[in-house]
Order: sequence, then C-alpha cells, then structure tokens
Amino acid sequence: MIIISCPIKQDFVIETVEGIEKYQYKFEGKSGINLKFSVNAEDMEDAATTAKAAIKATEVGAVLYFQVKAE
Repeated sequence: MIIISCPIKQDFVIETVEGIEKYQYKFEGKSGINLKFSVNAEDMEDAATTAKAAIKATEVGAVLYFQVKAE
C-alpha cells in the first residue's frame, strides 16, 4: 500500500496514478488529505518512487505539493 498526501487536485492524482503502466495501482479510499492505493508490486519503495515520478512529470504535478510514502 502506498499513501499519497495531497491537499488539492486529488482527483487528478488518482487518475494519474491509476494510469501508470509499470504497476497496477488501485485507489482504495481517502482519509483527510491521504489517498490510499494498493499496488501489485514486491518493492513498495519502487512503487512509491514510480508514482511520485509520474505525478511530477505532469504539468500540474510539477507545481503540486504532495508526499508519497510506502506502507
């Protein structure tokens, strides 16, 4: 499971992360500003890094404040 903390543009973040092809991310729900995703990956740190890079690669994500952590 990875957690993405993002106070705004949450729908954009969900759509972006679920569109990643390297791993299969599935939005499980949110708690406040935390978005929870299950991932079919052995290496959760790599899954978190991949999600962060995918968000940052977008025009909106480049200026968006967010954090990604693996659990």
